[in-house]
Amino acid sequence: MTDFVEMTQSKSILLACAVGVILGALLGGFIILTIEDARSEIVQQKFLSLRYRVAEILPQPTQPAFVPTARATLAPIIEPSPTIQRSSPPTAIAQPTPRPTRTRAPIANAPSVPMQPRAALRGIKHEYQRWNNCGPTTLAMALNYFGRADTQAEIAAITKPNPDDRNVAPSELAAYATRAAQSMHARVRVNGTTDELKWLLSNEIPVIVETELITQPQGWMGHYRLLIGYDATQFNTLDSYQGANVKISEADLDAAWRAFNRLYIVIYSDEQAARVRAILGDADDDKTMYTQAVARATAEIEADQKDAFAQFNLGSSLVGLKRYTEAAAAFDRARQLGMPWRMMWYQTDPYEAYLRVGRYDEVIALADAALNRADMLEEAHYYKGLALRALKRENDARREFELALQFNKNFRDAANALAGK
Repeated sequence: MTDFVEMTQSKSILLACAVGVILGALLGGFIILTIEDARSEIVQQKFLSLRYRVAEILPQPTQPAFVPTARATLAPIIEPSPTIQRSSPPTAIAQPTPRPTRTRAPIANAPSVPMQPRAALRGIKHEYQRWNNCGPTTLAMALNYFGRADTQAEIAAITKPNPDDRNVAPSELAAYATRAAQSMHARVRVNGTTDELKWLLSNEIPVIVETELITQPQGWMGHYRLLIGYDATQFNTLDSYQGANVKISEADLDAAWRAFNRLYIVIYSDEQAARVRAILGDADDDKTMYTQAVARATAEIEADQKDAFAQFNLGSSLVGLKRYTEAAAAFDRARQLGMPWRMMWYQTDPYEAYLRVGRYDEVIALADAALNRADMLEEAHYYKGLALRALKRENDARREFELALQFNKNFRDAANALAGK
């Protein structure tokens, strides 16, 4: 017994020493970054990798289960309803400082050119991300193409004031891009195709795509990538995590992209607006876009009944069409098949569907499962608050709205909910 105790104590001491060494290295990396003013990309990436590894080895709450607690009737897919407007996404309140833009004269007011065999956007400075900062960093690189000098820190101050916020929504990135300069525009679309991406790049329009990223030791995560070109076999990206000029095949890009319903953000200037409208075509209309996305997801499900991502995409697109009962059933199927446990860090459509059909306990359970691993998810607190309010638990609801604003003071929907609007 004594030997067991001594051995246990020795192991505890060794573990404490190991954690101390790692934390010391982490602090040292932070000091180096401060001294160097984050100018060294290599040091930045080593520091980021070290921080991720420390976060993974330290004790964590039980991994949340991503399965329904109450199963809805699996309703058949029916024809779209005539309603087409989607509920307003969260947007930031603060106004970023306007930045000058550079007019790219060769493309001003010109009709769109056909998709070319290859394309390459030049002159964009690559930047490595800081902690949980791929969204602001990717947007900073996209804006750099237009001569903007917005830094990832400036963008993060508006879109994710808390550095530990795990996600910046596409709508928040688009809002920043358009508010920072009146001559800039941003469109968030889903159900994209690789041909559309190539057509946009052929017309000198950078595109941000939201994809999955699977790395060790942290596993499955959501990740933004900036597309800057392509050739016959692959796309060329500026990746805030993996580095500059990262190549990815068309098939691999689509496989990673479909985890987010093939969502993309088009950043463009006044002079490029006509080209973007021509390229997007029917996809520029929400009803058409979501209807086509439903058809695509349905076809993928018919090809593979166990395709959880296709089921999830079906649910998201049905939410876009306000077909909430069908959407909830699709999300149930996706969760029964099995989804990555981080999924709800990045996508909130299941909350919307379950809330709209009155499954308030399910909203709370799903939010709690996400918050069990990462408390700083303002969207989870917000939707949990809405569910609690629907259950007449007003004090608890207000507490959730307050937490949402504590983690993101610019979260307008939570501010409105707290004010009773």
